[in-house]
Amino acid sequence: MEARSSAGIARDAVRGGGLLGLRQVFAQALNLAGYALLARLLGPAEIGVLGIVLFACGFLGTCGGAGLQASLIRLPDEPTPEEYRAVFTLQEAIMGAIALATIVAAPWLAGLYGRPSEEAWLFRMVGVTLVVTSFQAIPAAMLERRLDFGKVALVEVAQALAYNVVVVGLVWAGWGTASFGAALLARAAAGALLATLASPWPARPLWDWERARGFLRVGAPLQATALVGQLKDSITPIFIGLAAGASAVGYVQWAQTLATAPLWASMVLSRVYLPAFARVQREPATLARFVDGAVRAVHALVAPGSMLVLALAEPITRLVFGPQWIPALPIFRLLWLANLVVPTTTALLALLSALGDTRTTLRFALLWLGATWLFGVPLVLLAGEVGYALANVAVLGTNLLLVRVARERVELRLTSAMAPVWLWAAAVGAVAHVTARRFPCDGLGALGAYLAAGGLLYAVGLAALAPRELRQVWQWARGHA
Repeated sequence: MEARSSAGIARDAVRGGGLLGLRQVFAQALNLAGYALLARLLGPAEIGVLGIVLFACGFLGTCGGAGLQASLIRLPDEPTPEEYRAVFTLQEAIMGAIALATIVAAPWLAGLYGRPSEEAWLFRMVGVTLVVTSFQAIPAAMLERRLDFGKVALVEVAQALAYNVVVVGLVWAGWGTASFGAALLARAAAGALLATLASPWPARPLWDWERARGFLRVGAPLQATALVGQLKDSITPIFIGLAAGASAVGYVQWAQTLATAPLWASMVLSRVYLPAFARVQREPATLARFVDGAVRAVHALVAPGSMLVLALAEPITRLVFGPQWIPALPIFRLLWLANLVVPTTTALLALLSALGDTRTTLRFALLWLGATWLFGVPLVLLAGEVGYALANVAVLGTNLLLVRVARERVELRLTSAMAPVWLWAAAVGAVAHVTARRFPCDGLGALGAYLAAGGLLYAVGLAALAPRELRQVWQWARGHA
């Protein structure tokens, strides 16, 4: 009875999170469409500036958050109004200090990357955006505590819509890189406003260090892994930007966006790994079945998009983004290899976290941080942007250690979960590639037809050759893990 009860709770978590994930796919589709339009309207240098600004906003926001929102969500009992206010006040103090430092350092940051002095306002806008974003934290935590994923998803979709409409519209109007700051502020304002409307609360300050300190003690370690992951990715905006310039950052960011676009499909499932696995952590057989099912489902989602993007990379680049991005295709092909590994990595990290082994997840994050910089710095100096892609291939190899560690905790059959879908997706991709060479895509309509036909062929073949994988995707999406 207890096993069935815990499994049932896990399925409820999957169902709610699955709905959130499906809506997030829509939000990511908006982001990809907006990015494609920006790539056509702007050059590599401007896209590189966008990558630098997005990294600065994300990294500083993570630092300022200090894990306080996550600590509220993890609390077993509902926090008191005083606890909410104490956490809010501490977070505003931390975020305000970081925002002030960013605004003061804005001219120096612009000069560091060799950008015009007027772009200092772009970094000042990042500082303002950080403060506005912080007002979303408490109502967002309340929504997630109530498992009100529908409202969470609506807020995130609205933010994506606000950002992309503003940034594309202002770039089209000739605002240039200033569009990025205005769009980030619009996204932050939309999130703070809608989250507060969805979960109203009295946002009054209350300085209570004793109350807030307990949340900080819990939240800071939770945030450490996220910060380490962002530091790993910082080699692009920081080292490549300083060593090779904003254009190099633009090429790498574009290649990474295209290469990892199929991984967005995995967001349908990845948001719910931790709650689902955690509910059955005391039942090894059930936990193993959940992990195998998650890996099987996520690879079934990622494989077709990955292979079709690889097979049709040249016409996708030329027709969707513009011919100015063709030189970045060698970087794309190396970064594409992440599609084979990352879906499994995400599930296994969630497994370790669900088992309470957060120290091991942090060790792996530190390993990937060190390996990225250890391989990346000399390879970038030697081979430029391609060197960064080669470094990423080397780092992917360290995931074999993660698989070994996970198998020591739970008996897993990962190869049988992954192989069928990738073999069939590769066959579909080969057919698409050969056909496109014989009958080249001459427009977006033809490209869309190739992608639709490839997706349909994959789905039909999966239903015939690997029905278990197709059934697993459907079950996870419906919350029947």
